[in-house]
Amino acid sequence: MTHRIKLAGAFMLATLLFTSCKDCDTTTTQFDEKDVEWLVYDRGDTVRFLNEVGDTVAYTNTALIAEQVPGEGYNVSDNCIGHFDIQAYSVMEDVARNSTSTDKNPGIMTYFLKRENSLEVALAVDKRGEYKLNLTQPTYPSVEVNDVLYTDVYEVINNDASKVTNVKRILYNKQRGFLSVEFYNDKKLELIF
Repeated sequence: MTHRIKLAGAFMLATLLFTSCKDCDTTTTQFDEKDVEWLVYDRGDTVRFLNEVGDTVAYTNTALIAEQVPGEGYNVSDNCIGHFDIQAYSVMEDVARNSTSTDKNPGIMTYFLKRENSLEVALAVDKRGEYKLNLTQPTYPSVEVNDVLYTDVYEVINNDASKVTNVKRILYNKQRGFLSVEFYNDKKLELIF
């Protein structure tokens, strides 16, 4: 809940900065509590995953940011932007390992873009791609990961096996966030509840 308040504060500051144009009537898309539920992790939160060899890997939230973006039909270079939409994202990183380490696990991110009449939610894995969720309904009513049953689970499948480090499959839900991230080289991260 506190990250929702922080996001709202950041959003209000961004509104003041972007709408300071004197000769421009500006409107802004508002996000609500349901939108922010997609950003499961609060600043500083740590979650643990089990990797493919049975080691525990800790991921910590390093960024929780909300910002305005020009609405559809507008560009940042426009003199007057009549409408702004809102985007927000939450970044989780394997901060326990040295940033130059070759075995460091990739960062993972949850992102949403709220437009006047739509919401887009995507998951990203550092340097491996961004994957949009189909929000019409969860892929699975329930899935078991590490002997824990999770409900309303979204699945992302990436069929691009051209690189062994590519993401193969992601499982995600709004209550716990990333449940599983699997790669084509058999590396994986599975949430430890």
